[in-house]
Amino acid sequence: MPAYWFRMLRASLVLCGSLLGALCAPAAEQKKGLTILNAALLEAEDGFAASPDTVYQPGETIYLSFNIQGYAVDRNNRVKLGYTIDALDFKGIPFVEQQAGKIDTELSAQDARWSPRVRFSATLPAFSDSGKYRLVIGVTDELARTQVSQEIPFQVRGRNVEPSPKLVVRNFRFSLQEDGDPLVVAAYRRGDTLWASFDITGYQTGEKNLVWVEYDLSVFDADGKLLYQQPQPAEDKATSFYPRRYVHAVFSLNLESGIQPGEYTIVIVVRDRLGNQTHETRQKFSIE
Repeated sequence: MPAYWFRMLRASLVLCGSLLGALCAPAAEQKKGLTILNAALLEAEDGFAASPDTVYQPGETIYLSFNIQGYAVDRNNRVKLGYTIDALDFKGIPFVEQQAGKIDTELSAQDARWSPRVRFSATLPAFSDSGKYRLVIGVTDELARTQVSQEIPFQVRGRNVEPSPKLVVRNFRFSLQEDGDPLVVAAYRRGDTLWASFDITGYQTGEKNLVWVEYDLSVFDADGKLLYQQPQPAEDKATSFYPRRYVHAVFSLNLESGIQPGEYTIVIVVRDRLGNQTHETRQKFSIE
């Protein structure tokens, strides 16, 4: 074969190799579209990623962070992004207000691989129910007119308060300290402090999830004689962003050293001021 044919053939092979390299570049090297990266719940603000099996408690703060890549840049090196974060309970009801934000900035030459990071935190309501909750992230590229979303699920373990269609007291328990372990037998000694707690549910709610309940407390001896009556009703009147499914109440009584041993009865009368409902519960304890 003449030498110039060899040279031409070699040149053709090199040219084909270059074309194939451009057409068949690995997917990792191709430009991706708008993407949410590294979305994770954190152990603390700016902390490490939390374990996927983490169970959160009512009143606990949830921390989230994520990055954004694949956004468009205009001829002036400007980026225009928008994002929303919705925090939803197991029924899809928001437990905090939606967070919305914008990223509108001009990039410099050093920002060629800039990946903006978004942080978010939300506190679970103190009366959260058990179930699978989720954070829903939405990102919009205003220049490319594209959108992307991602959900981050997490588990919450709340108080077990059975719902009721009418006003009722649930989970009454005696203890030796505030919200302490329930006593198997409600027996005290003279000089002790009696602690008790209960949940109120089945009440009506008003505008902005208004709850208005109150209760009176009285103590009677075994003969039905009134020994103590609360001077003023205990009242809970408040609005909240997230609907309150129950009201948790706690009270204490000082059992003076001169009180006689025997059986006693606590009578609690609960009133729903919005729903015009009344409920009474009687709980017995003894002094040894």
